[in-house]
Amino acid sequence: MNLFAFVPPGLLRAAVLLAALAPGSALAERYRVDLILFADRAVAGTEASQPLTLPETTRSFEPWEVMPLRNAGIEVLEDELFGLMNEWKRLDNSRNHEPLVRIAWIQKDPPGERGVALRLRNGKPMTGLTPEGSVEVYPVDGWVALMAGRYLHLDANFVQTQADENGELRSYRLRERRRLRRDELNHLDSPRLGVLVKVQRADPKPVVAPKTAPKKK
Repeated sequence: MNLFAFVPPGLLRAAVLLAALAPGSALAERYRVDLILFADRAVAGTEASQPLTLPETTRSFEPWEVMPLRNAGIEVLEDELFGLMNEWKRLDNSRNHEPLVRIAWIQKDPPGERGVALRLRNGKPMTGLTPEGSVEVYPVDGWVALMAGRYLHLDANFVQTQADENGELRSYRLRERRRLRRDELNHLDSPRLGVLVKVQRADPKPVVAPKTAPKKK
């Protein structure tokens, strides 16, 4: 017996549409992101420093915080699966650039505006003083977030901090939101920091969560 024989055609079409739009349906978009955060030493002296600044890290999680990231549709890949090794090696061999952090992840249905972000840090932490008291400060600290509205965008917010000639901690910012071209290498930068990122549609293979933090130089 045809179970749908007595269902009005209009109602049947509506039910099919609702099922297709339901969470976890086949319409879900999955993207693979490969990203490198690097330092640019060639033009470092062209940017004025700011007083010690800490990045705003609300809604950002470390790559090893598997469950909150998974709840947001993000699965960080093992370092062995990183897809921009040639670019990493070129930066590593460059006199003017230093690769800092590399990471790759799969993200399902990125939000139209910033949702959960991945926090990336590099270097040995220092102690800094703020009006609220002493704080732990990393030489490079911040986050990246993938967004997908009409177009793909990457939101990046990083702070580089170092001591000046008087021993005072001073900061430099990379704060940029950039529209991305899918399947191409995209570049975000400031005078001192840069990001290389490539976004592709992900294959349907299962993803293994990382056992360690992303690779640091």
